[in-house]
Amino acid sequence: MSLHPQTLDEINFWDLEMFTAGDPHQAWTLLRAEAPVWRHDRPGGEPFWCVTRYDDARAVLGDAHLFSSERNGIVLRDDQVLSAPPLPMSITPMIHEDPPRHLPHRKIIRNRFTPPSIARLEDQLRRYTTSCLDEVAEKREVDFVSDVAHRIPAAIALSLMGVPEGDWDRMAELEHITVTGGSDPEFIGDEARTKAVTEAFTEIFGYFYGLIEQRRQEPADDLISQLLAGTVDGEPLSVADVLGDTQLLLAGGLDTTRAAASDGGMLALVEHPDQLAALQEDPSLLATAVDEFVRWASPIVHEARTVTAPTELQGVRLAEGDRIAVWSPSANRDERVFDQPFRYDVRRPGNRHLGFAYGEHFCLGVHLARLTLRVEFDEILRRFGSIELTGEPVRVSSNFVGGLKHLPVRMTPR
Repeated sequence: MSLHPQTLDEINFWDLEMFTAGDPHQAWTLLRAEAPVWRHDRPGGEPFWCVTRYDDARAVLGDAHLFSSERNGIVLRDDQVLSAPPLPMSITPMIHEDPPRHLPHRKIIRNRFTPPSIARLEDQLRRYTTSCLDEVAEKREVDFVSDVAHRIPAAIALSLMGVPEGDWDRMAELEHITVTGGSDPEFIGDEARTKAVTEAFTEIFGYFYGLIEQRRQEPADDLISQLLAGTVDGEPLSVADVLGDTQLLLAGGLDTTRAAASDGGMLALVEHPDQLAALQEDPSLLATAVDEFVRWASPIVHEARTVTAPTELQGVRLAEGDRIAVWSPSANRDERVFDQPFRYDVRRPGNRHLGFAYGEHFCLGVHLARLTLRVEFDEILRRFGSIELTGEPVRVSSNFVGGLKHLPVRMTPR
């Protein structure tokens, strides 16, 4: 196996070094050219089919009946997951549901994420952003991931869920531990660090269970209360369902926007100074730039599905029960769809990327993510004249959620 594969035999997506020190795009480019639907059967986890071209990715993501999210989940199962005992209670966030249940479940809170509803959050979001950047201006040298990219979406997501402001930093810190832990080399083999990840998950679930119980007694104008008041097929959601949705809203709001802001935004702009200069000269370009941030970073690295009936894709026969991984970063660099896909272009027109997924599970928070990125970088460009790296970026060790774990930068105010 190789971190820079030249042949199909050298590809192993269970080797997480591929995503931290290697070049997965080299593997995906090879697959798009030679085997767009390819059987990955390597030690480390379940066998699965790799889908790497844009049109095939849309076909899989767009058919929620034939390609199930509910059967076996949306994350590839490694050996550790396959051997783990089942959870004591069934926690099913809406992202793990198929038709006909998924859309009615999603509809319970959909009105909070429409363009008009999200637009009303701009002033609030800008206050969070300026408060965070005030601290950056004092420090100057910061870890952009933990000090900025993670905190700003955390504030708005936690606010929408009704979490008191005094608890935001703690919840963001805990969630960051869960993202950078798990499969991360910093944690594996280190008993104290592994314990920290377990304790972080326990504290998050315990906190939100308590908040859910509180909202059952005293409803408020927040997403948790709205979920508790909602029904699917005339039945209220269970506490486990609501708890699953709070984790989805937390991780979905924080992890993806964090990755887009740090990897597709800050790091990419520093590495492409002409694009940074273009935004500094004309901040109105942020309207197209934020989608290039997402395309470039492709925060969700894969989405897994399970085949529900025999079918074919690119002439390859798929059997019922087969697992599929849609590699979104590959689809977003498909030469058949994107002009010069490996060119970072904040002016890129007609950016039809799949960074927000596609079909029934298209990202519920897409408008909030775009607004968050636009406001965050509008304030950064306005307030800071010089941005430079002060150390090596460190990538998250994961084949599911991508982006950066650390990004040390010096941000000098104007």
